Amino acid sequence: MIKVLYVIAGDFAFDEMLYVDQFIGQLDHRTVENRLLAPPLPSSQVTLKDRHTEVITAGPGYSYEEWQKLLIDYEPQIVILCDPAILLSEDAPNLSYMEPEWLQDIPCVVAVMDFRMNLLKTPDDQLALKHYVLNKITPPYVLDYDFLIKICPPHNAIPTDNPKLFQWGTKNALAGLSLYTTREEVRIQLGCKPESRLITLVFPLENTIMAIDKGLFAHFGMVIESVIYYLNQLEDDCMLAVINMPPPFEDYDFDNVQIRFFPTLDMPLLDNLLKSSELLLTESLTYPGLSLSALRDTPAVTFGSSLSLEGTPEAPTYTHAFETLDPFFQMKLDALSQEDPELIFPYLSFPMTLSHHWPQTELYRENNLFYLADLFDATKTSKLIDELLNGGPYLEDFKQALQMFRQKKLELTQDAETIIRTLVTAPPRNLGL
Repeated sequence: MIKVLYVIAGDFAFDEMLYVDQFIGQLDHRTVENRLLAPPLPSSQVTLKDRHTEVITAGPGYSYEEWQKLLIDYEPQIVILCDPAILLSEDAPNLSYMEPEWLQDIPCVVAVMDFRMNLLKTPDDQLALKHYVLNKITPPYVLDYDFLIKICPPHNAIPTDNPKLFQWGTKNALAGLSLYTTREEVRIQLGCKPESRLITLVFPLENTIMAIDKGLFAHFGMVIESVIYYLNQLEDDCMLAVINMPPPFEDYDFDNVQIRFFPTLDMPLLDNLLKSSELLLTESLTYPGLSLSALRDTPAVTFGSSLSLEGTPEAPTYTHAFETLDPFFQMKLDALSQEDPELIFPYLSFPMTLSHHWPQTELYRENNLFYLADLFDATKTSKLIDELLNGGPYLEDFKQALQMFRQKKLELTQDAETIIRTLVTAPPRNLGL
């Protein structure tokens, strides 16, 4: 039995949990034993029982002595750090129960798993063992690790001879028949009418928590109302499943749109919902469901905004990257400028303020396989949603990009089973390349 210990070091590492679930799902639990160490918040939001995985909670005050006892008692052959960027941050002591130095005393192989497009690498793009460039900035801390696991997508798989670099393919191996069975079961559980289109809107927990800390919670009601506005323009009936959000209003049904709110949803249920949806909507550029859904042939859209508030709340004017502001949004924004003007700012991944010009591309980073839509650009965003659901150039472009990705990129990746079996036969630590 191969023993693997996965370490979620960040207090808000919810996205990493989704990837860990997919990774473990590719392993044979009869030959690989998996154990997960995670902070209270991420571990409370997921359930990995069907993955035969024990979850150990590492709350505030988790000590080095407890860490050492875990290593001694469990005797892992592989340790995988799933969110290395947390430990490289200047705020690492406030964001994690773990210290970077703890990795130096691990007797077995240590790998790090990276997906946030800030790949740990040297200036020549190779894997670094001691020092690296993180978003072109030398981090204040050094991690001691042996192997890097790139998650592809969202990372772009490339030809490489680097023996310390693995490129893990997140493709889902679920058989088509099982996928369709899951879809029908989920639709029945939701009370979704046979002719209705099932659409999922996910507010990633990490982004939601940051928005609440900044006093921006009212923003999410605006997004939900905007999505309802777009869906009401479709000829079809729709069911909108809203994830990680309590109902912001009492009326759940609007014209041809039924709404189901899920303040929390554990991992198996969320995964089944993503498998069953015809379209995924979110506000995060790094949400794992974007690539996981695309690889199941489900198109995805991430909303941003190019809109800025100018003038005064009494006489507001707006700047944006599109031509005309729709009367519906003009009315909503005018009211918002009076009540919550701090909610109106440009962003790509809410609630982080956009620091450069709105990008001119629509299929945002083709290796990510999702569309970027301006929430308030009614003309283009309405057309995008309609075509992704009912056919048109946007859907065809998505299918073509997905086909090219499968042909040229997935063949460069490895599955989790292959990676684990290679890691377990790796030489002792610190021997170098």
